[in-house]
Amino acid sequence: MTHLSRRRLVAIGPALAVALALAAHAVLFSGVFIPFWMIDLAVYRGAGQAVLDGQRLYETGFHNGMLFTYPPFAAVVAVPVALLPVVAAQFTWTAVGYLALSASVWMVLRLTGTTTARRNTALLVAACTAGASLLAPVQLNVLLGQVNLLLMALILLDFLPALPERYRGIATGIAAGIKLTPLFFVAYLFFTGRRRAACQALAAFAATVLVGSALLLADSRAYWLQGVFFDTTRISPNNLVVNYSLAGFFARLSAQGTAPAWALAVSAVVAVACLAGAVWAHRRGHDVVGLLVIAFGAQLVSPITWVHHGVWVVPALVWLATATWRRATVLPRVLLVLGFAWYATPLWIIGMRGPSDDLPFSFTPLGNLFVTLTGIVTPAAIVIALLPVWLPRLRPARIGPTEPGSAEPVHVAPADIAPVGVAPVDAVPEQAEPQQARPQATHTS
Repeated sequence: MTHLSRRRLVAIGPALAVALALAAHAVLFSGVFIPFWMIDLAVYRGAGQAVLDGQRLYETGFHNGMLFTYPPFAAVVAVPVALLPVVAAQFTWTAVGYLALSASVWMVLRLTGTTTARRNTALLVAACTAGASLLAPVQLNVLLGQVNLLLMALILLDFLPALPERYRGIATGIAAGIKLTPLFFVAYLFFTGRRRAACQALAAFAATVLVGSALLLADSRAYWLQGVFFDTTRISPNNLVVNYSLAGFFARLSAQGTAPAWALAVSAVVAVACLAGAVWAHRRGHDVVGLLVIAFGAQLVSPITWVHHGVWVVPALVWLATATWRRATVLPRVLLVLGFAWYATPLWIIGMRGPSDDLPFSFTPLGNLFVTLTGIVTPAAIVIALLPVWLPRLRPARIGPTEPGSAEPVHVAPADIAPVGVAPVDAVPEQAEPQQARPQATHTS
């Protein structure tokens, strides 16, 4: 083994070992006790098999009659998983999910400027991955065989400082071709001045649509032109208790069980506010904060947001653990512990069963409010609403964007003057203002 190979093994070995061990544990033990084990992966495999057999994607129920709800390109991507035996597919999919989780942790550490020796970084990533596996959004992604961990890693990749500009945005565009939600991040790229990356993301997304249309023309016509992509009832009723989006909140209060028309306007206002907040955070030199605001804002305004969509809590907790503040305070550490405990506790089961079968507690005004307040998006919504209060208290990120033609990141300075009584941090000339470039049948959303 060469010296370089040994160095690479030291760098990735601990994280790889933890990912494979967690995958083996999940496949060998969880499947025995969990009745809904890997049901979403079964739908993905069914869609991939439908591609191979020439069956229609959106007219066929797969596992237990569950419907495929993703774009046609996602079914094409699922073909390799369909070719594997069931247990091999489950193990491979789970391992890929944990590796994507490890990669996401490493990328957030890079984006926050956290640097240690190579061996220590690998051990830190491994420890964070093991800890993140205890969080409910991560656990449900594994138990259901969901795709959100992989999508999160693809999006974060486009925000790494060292990524060449000619590739930036492509991974996000591919992620949007698998699931439409990542398009929110394209808007973030555009409005933070990274228009080339945004255009490349849209081009990559368009390429996925073309690939799906070339291989599955009838299904593409149904999805894009006949409204399948807009029909959220194919996923589940909007008033489902574990739908933590604004639409779910309003739908549970509606006698019809669907969100009223004006709820769309409310969601649009919230989306614009979140985008504005994210752009503001970026301009102050906090691109990771901007990314997180977009991620959780998307969960608020999406038609359906379930627990497994909340995997972005992992980058959020890693960021909180590494963020530096203008004044020393214990509050961020307290919030870190409380945040981990909140997302590690299965609060999503609260209110699913009520005092009677006729009217579940969650469908009463008080119950709806209680369920919503214990949802996965609530802490993020509070944090986003308080953004103007706490963001100015942050010190600027230590690592900034990569300048065109350079592999070295530049340091980022805040857009304003430090508060009175606090020593200003190092700044860069005004002309070097950063243009940071780092940076849904049921259950198949």
